Amino acid sequence: MGAFVGLPPSLIETYGSDIKKIYKANGVPVCLGLVTMFISVFIHLMITCIVIVLLASILFEAALPTQLPFFFLALAIYMIVSLSIGSVLGLTIKNQAKLTMIAQLVFLPSIMLSGIMFPVGLLPDSLEATGRIFPASWGYRLMLDHGFCFGNLWYLIFIFLAAVIVCGIVLKKQKAK
Repeated sequence: MGAFVGLPPSLIETYGSDIKKIYKANGVPVCLGLVTMFISVFIHLMITCIVIVLLASILFEAALPTQLPFFFLALAIYMIVSLSIGSVLGLTIKNQAKLTMIAQLVFLPSIMLSGIMFPVGLLPDSLEATGRIFPASWGYRLMLDHGFCFGNLWYLIFIFLAAVIVCGIVLKKQKAK
């Protein structure tokens, strides 16, 4: 949620205001705002997730993942992909109200159809297939025990590369303005 609802408004604020002009005037690369916000949000989300994982085992007697390093690596990959999608939203949508609605339209089906909230087997086949469009279903599979494999990773890599290309094009246009 932080990737879709938290990061994009900060990007609109930076790239849709005088902050971008200040970057240019001082010779700061235009992409630096995106990179620093991306890293900052990633660190904050990772800390939050670590606290949740550790407290869930204490407070709710939830079982820790058997392969904890692979779990956190998969979580990091999924967060990076989600943040890259959030970056695309923040850089391409200029209106805050529209951004909030579109971010929620991406986030909610992503979580509801991924298997994170409830098993995808409970969904009709059409909704299960629709859920595979969203990176959350691939990230969830990647985080499952023994789920860290290329079969669950390739789609996330594809989405990340596509988002990087879109962000690069948008930032290049921002630099030209």
